Amino acid sequence: VHRLDKDTSGVMVVAKTDKAHKKLSEAFADHGETGSLERAYLALVWGVPNQPNGTINAHLGRSSKDRLKQAVVSEGRDDARHAVTHFSVVERFGQKPDGTAMASLIECRLETGRTHQIRVHMAHIGAPVLGDQTYGKHRWLKADGKGPAFERATATAKAFERQALHAAILGFEHPITKEPLRFERPPPADMADLIEALRAMPQ
Repeated sequence: VHRLDKDTSGVMVVAKTDKAHKKLSEAFADHGETGSLERAYLALVWGVPNQPNGTINAHLGRSSKDRLKQAVVSEGRDDARHAVTHFSVVERFGQKPDGTAMASLIECRLETGRTHQIRVHMAHIGAPVLGDQTYGKHRWLKADGKGPAFERATATAKAFERQALHAAILGFEHPITKEPLRFERPPPADMADLIEALRAMPQ
């Protein structure tokens, strides 16, 4: 019925009948504007957004530098697609010399569902998703601290082999019975281990 980016973990829905598929596809196609669709993602990002809660309203289109990538583009461009991501800071990890966090756990809720939306939007505000080889900045924590906890966090981050993005919550109306359904999954072991390694750093 819908897709997740390659290497993004989390909840998905699969239809068992043609009728269910049609109705669910319609609900996902309009991103819940006419129904009760809930999607929440957890992302580990480098740094921390400038505000604890916010909305990123930035159109997306194909990158002019790389046709396989998406980018924030001007609203007037022919291929510009409306994209809105609501975010909130769940937890901060470590501390840079300037007092800001080295990394943070972010909850993102989608108002639209564009290709690579969260990854592009978070990079756009200067908090790229950790492990994102396409849109992330390849930097590590080691330059910002010393000690066993920093070394463990650095090693764990370097060993992480995908973008640290997880579809945590999926809620929708049952296509036949109209019953409200809501499913939630915690991050898998690799992302949970990374969160614990980051959490162990001195604050």
